Amino acid sequence: MNPTDFTIDELIQGYRQIRKIYSCNYCSATFFKQEQINNHLVEQHNGALSALLSVPEKYNTLTQNQQQLLTVFKQPIKDSDIAKQLQVSPSTIRHQKFTFREKAKQAQLYLAQYQAVFGSDQDTELLPVPPTIATTDDRFKITNQEYQKLTQRYFDYHDHQLHLIRLPKGQKRIVTLLYRISDEFDFNINYTQPEIDQRLKAIYPDYDIIKRYLVDYGFLARTTDNRRYWRTF
Repeated sequence: MNPTDFTIDELIQGYRQIRKIYSCNYCSATFFKQEQINNHLVEQHNGALSALLSVPEKYNTLTQNQQQLLTVFKQPIKDSDIAKQLQVSPSTIRHQKFTFREKAKQAQLYLAQYQAVFGSDQDTELLPVPPTIATTDDRFKITNQEYQKLTQRYFDYHDHQLHLIRLPKGQKRIVTLLYRISDEFDFNINYTQPEIDQRLKAIYPDYDIIKRYLVDYGFLARTTDNRRYWRTF
């Protein structure tokens, strides 16, 4: 795991949420519900905190003793009780907490200094690619910044309904908008063709072309007779 690939919140919670997909930071597991990813972290990685404290030494400068201390500090117990548990004085516990706070301040300052020179990597992070699409496909090399820019440009949200203002030229732009359109459908639900058509027609008049793009680019799947559809990504 490369910690620079994640935000602070994503590192703390142990997963990344992109649209309605929850991806584990520590393995390739993905889920469609937050409860599922939380259970996975507990069952497979001994919890989000344990996994975070024990990331590879290349990026993790904590000693085993420091990892143990942070695990104990997470517990809602008094310093005096922690001292008894670790068989040290309460002043030692207070000093250790002070040391951790000072290290956090140093890290925060360094991050600000780094970003002032090199900028943030978050805007250039690529969106995940549907499993049926080759990762080398340039049409799917879409950054978060591009996604935000294009969805703001081509979608209108009046009357609390998603509306596609017009279909852009260029397949990469169309693919970018498909990420947002697919969010109008839930996972683990089979939709009839009339249900799919009704939802897409509310977004864009030429709903057939949108439906074809969603299937061709791996966002939706359908039965061979085209009567049932379901979201795959």
